[in-house]
Amino acid sequence: MTRYPDTRTIRTEYAGATDDIRRVRDEVFIREQSVPPELEFDDRDDACRHVVAYRDDLPVATGRIDLEREGKIGRVAVVSTERRRGIGRLVMAELENVAREAGLARVTLHAQVTAAAFYERLGYAAQGDEFEEAGIPHVAMHKDL
Repeated sequence: MTRYPDTRTIRTEYAGATDDIRRVRDEVFIREQSVPPELEFDDRDDACRHVVAYRDDLPVATGRIDLEREGKIGRVAVVSTERRRGIGRLVMAELENVAREAGLARVTLHAQVTAAAFYERLGYAAQGDEFEEAGIPHVAMHKDL
C-alpha cells in the first residue's frame, strides 16, 4: 500500500462538494458497475456527512455516513486508477472519526461481497446472509468503535 503525500481528505455536506462526489460515484458505480443513476443518488445524500479524497486536487474517492441511521456508512468508492494505494482506508478512517465524534459506539455498512475482505481488514465483521442491492451481492457488516 502506497500513501500519497499529495492525497488529502475533507469532510463536507453533500451540497458542499456535490460535483466531486457525483464525479467519483458516477465513474465507479454507474459507469463501472452499471448501477442505475436513480438508485445511486438518493434522498439520503443531503442528510449524510460525506468525505472526499483528493489527489493532485482531483476527487479520487468518496464515502458517506448517515448519523440519523445509527452510523450507516455507504457509497464508499475509489476510482479504479487509485485503488490498492490506501485511499479507501483514509476515507474509512475519516468516516469512523465522524461517527466517534458524534458519540456512536458502532458503525454499520452493506459491503459488496467483492469488497468484504477490505472491510474485514479494517476490523468489520459480517453478519447475516448475502443479499442483493442494485443487482450486486452484498453482506451486512459492523464495527465497534
